[in-house]
Parts: sequence; C-alpha cells; structure tokens
Amino acid sequence: MEILVVCPDSYDRWAFGRVEGHRFHFVDAGISHWEATPDFDLLAYLGRCREVMQSEHIDAVVSTHDLGDLIAAVLAKEAGLPGPSPEAVFLCLHKFYGRRAEVDPIRCEAVRLDEALPALTYPAYMKAPWLKLGLLGFKLESDDEARAAMELARRELPAWTRQYYPLFAAAVDLAKYPLATTNMMLVEEFVEGRQVTVEGWSLNGAIQIWAMTDTNTFRGSRVIDNFSTPSRVDAETAATLTAKTVETIRAFGFDGGFFNIELWLTDAGVRLTEVNGRSAACFGGIYELALGADIFAAVADVACGRAPRALPRPGGRVAGQFNVITFEDDLAGNLLDYDAAKLIPELSAFRRADERVRPVSEFGVVLGQIEIAGESYAEIHARAEEMRRRLLKTK
Repeated sequence: MEILVVCPDSYDRWAFGRVEGHRFHFVDAGISHWEATPDFDLLAYLGRCREVMQSEHIDAVVSTHDLGDLIAAVLAKEAGLPGPSPEAVFLCLHKFYGRRAEVDPIRCEAVRLDEALPALTYPAYMKAPWLKLGLLGFKLESDDEARAAMELARRELPAWTRQYYPLFAAAVDLAKYPLATTNMMLVEEFVEGRQVTVEGWSLNGAIQIWAMTDTNTFRGSRVIDNFSTPSRVDAETAATLTAKTVETIRAFGFDGGFFNIELWLTDAGVRLTEVNGRSAACFGGIYELALGADIFAAVADVACGRAPRALPRPGGRVAGQFNVITFEDDLAGNLLDYDAAKLIPELSAFRRADERVRPVSEFGVVLGQIEIAGESYAEIHARAEEMRRRLLKTK
C-alpha cells in the first residue's frame, strides 16, 4: 500500500523505512517537536501533501506526532481514506474538550489568557490544552504561582497557536467548539498517582490493546525518570485499565487507528490523564526490546484498515526508556558530555551541543534518552543511573 507520513522526523523515516509490504512517502513540515515554529504555513503544507496524495495514489495517511495526527485525519477525510475522524482526533488533542467528552472527568476549567485569574482551588494543575512533553505544565499551590504560570503562558503560547489554530479551524466546527482558537490554559484538580500508558488500536469498532507501559518518576518528585514495559501492574489492575480505555475510546468516537491513553492509579480508582489520537511510537524501541514487536509496522497496517501483522510477544524481558534531564538554561554542550555520549550507543541525544535549552515547565528539558533491556526493572534502572552519571555535567 502507498502510505503518506505527515510531519515526519528522522526516526519516522528510519522506522517506517524498515517496514515491508508498504511504500512510504514523507512530506517534511519543517517544524520542531520540541519548540514552536511560528512561521509554519499550514495551508501550504496541506497543499504539498495533497499533491503527493494525488501523484502517488496514496491509500492511507499516518503520523506519529501531535499536530501531525490531526493533519493526517483531515487529509484522510478529504480523500475518503481510512482513519479516525478529525473530530475524534481533535478531542484527543484538545484536552479541555476531551475532558467534556469523558464519561467521568476530573474537575477542570478554561482560563483565558486575556482575562484576570479566577478563584482557583489548590493544589491544582495548569497546562496548555493541546501541547505535549509537559510544556507549560505546572503544579500550583497558590495564586502567586498561578499568576506566574499565566505570565509565562502569555509569553510562550502565542508562538504555538500559529501552528495549531488554523488546523483546528480546518478540522472542526468552531461553532461547536468555540474555545478551540482561544488563547487559554486548562486548570485541573491535582491528581496524585502512579501513571500507566495503555496503547492500542480501534478498527471497525473493535478496540484492542497493544501494550501497557509504566511512567516512573524520580523518587520524591513528579519529574519523569523513565518509561518501562511491560507494566508492572497486576492482572486485576490491568483489566480495570483495559475497561477504562475501551470506555474512553468509545466516548471519544475514535475508530480506524492507533491511540494511547494515559491513566492514573489512585486510591479512589483509575482516572484519565489524557488521550492521544496516535500511537506512542516514541516507545517503539522498548516495545522491540521487551516485546519483539514493531509498532511502526502495526501503525501502517491499521491505517490501511487491516489488523497488525504481528502482535507483542512478552518473553520475560523488561525494557526502559530513561530520560537524561536538565533544569538549567544553557547550551546543551555545557550540560551533556557529548564525548561520553559517543561511547554509549544506547543513548539518543535530542539536542545539538550548540543548541541553547531552557525549561518551560516543572519537568525540565530532556536532552536525550537511553533505551536498554534486562531481566528486571531494578537491573536496568541501576545501569541507566550509571550511564546518566557519566553523561551529565555538574556545575
């Protein structure tokens, strides 16, 4: 089958390039997945994609990234190709309207950037309603912290809106979703709990689970240490997570593609963190290490309206994707030892040595990730800690 990949990065090109049985066509968008690209021209990009779709007789459209997932849905609908509807993908992407679609949402409210801060209940969590990687996300304990977060959002969010708002306008009825193109932040009740990502696909109304992956934080912190798979939850909890996932995906009306859904395990039960209308392809490496399955091949198959050619095969191995994080504002080369990095093939560096990095959330900046596998979580965590000690420079 002929498959268009929108908003690809170098990893997409490599990973899809290994998949047999399909031919992939990549249309670069020239955007960063880490920082805003204010001069991105959505209409011009859609035009280039349409030209490729026509000339190459495209059978399916995919993306493994936010923004790209909605572009793919819009293009597929225009061409009458398989895939989830733009409205369903929009609900996954826009967390305020996604909360409204949930069966049992946590408390949340929209806070416009052009209005005064309303009365809030603390602790709370503030985030941009459609950004990723924890960007502009903060736990709030007071009005002072809320005002500081709002000021940061007023400075930073407009650079992102120029990428997203034209797409929202093209994808959904703005009369139905009037806040879609409004500069705002989402304030939610603060939820504490272990987090698990459930990945799966929905095809012709049947929802299937691909894998469950744990989000593991640094001790005494909410900052993400690593992601590990298979999840360490017990069978009863896994069944509860599956039921919540099926309930949510049906409520969103999502069908015809891969999704991943993040859930909290709390003393009060399972609560929804967020839904993403795409695969968690960033876990592709640890899926292969622990489960012997290629998520990119599966994404391509489902996009064409077929079940995945091969499913995960757990064999007792545990794999982890460990973050190399900084909270400094500096050149990446002053923070990460790039000479040491050359000696660690398990590391993927995300920033150039001459690139300046600065944190814009409580989660810091991810300079790179280490992917390793072993016989237990404790084993791979110890190995990753030793690697991070060699990689990170101290001031």
